[in-house]
Amino acid sequence: MERRVNRFAHAAPGLTMLGLAALMVAGTWGMGFWDGFTAGPAFFPTLIAISGAILAVLLVVQATSGQVEAIDWPPPPIMRRLGLVLAAIVGFPVLSPVLGMIPAVGAVLAFVTVVALRQPVANSLIAVAVTTGLAYLIFVRWLGMALPRGVLGF
Repeated sequence: MERRVNRFAHAAPGLTMLGLAALMVAGTWGMGFWDGFTAGPAFFPTLIAISGAILAVLLVVQATSGQVEAIDWPPPPIMRRLGLVLAAIVGFPVLSPVLGMIPAVGAVLAFVTVVALRQPVANSLIAVAVTTGLAYLIFVRWLGMALPRGVLGF
């Protein structure tokens, strides 16, 4: 039985990349591209956006040219994991202002390792402790960055 090829499913990643490239250019539109002898704040984002747009156009052309095969979607348990990891990624910027950046890293990592990846709780807590500890030491202590603090002051 021949499987039908959904061209939009193949073109969707390229179209998404094209939209993100346009957003990146729009977000840096008022910034300087070149500043005297050095690159300005819009230089690298624009370079990345142009590269992404070229790749996106190539993906869309490939998807619409008929040179694609039917997509073999992952089985439902893997799709569930992907959905949970996506939820964690989307939830991270929501949690950061509430919990604080470092506790939000710990909460998201704990969620991903315990719930999405179904790792043992003890191993997950060790990974959370090491990762959040290193993030604190590197970004707060060493680099002196002011990360978002939550309602508890962390």
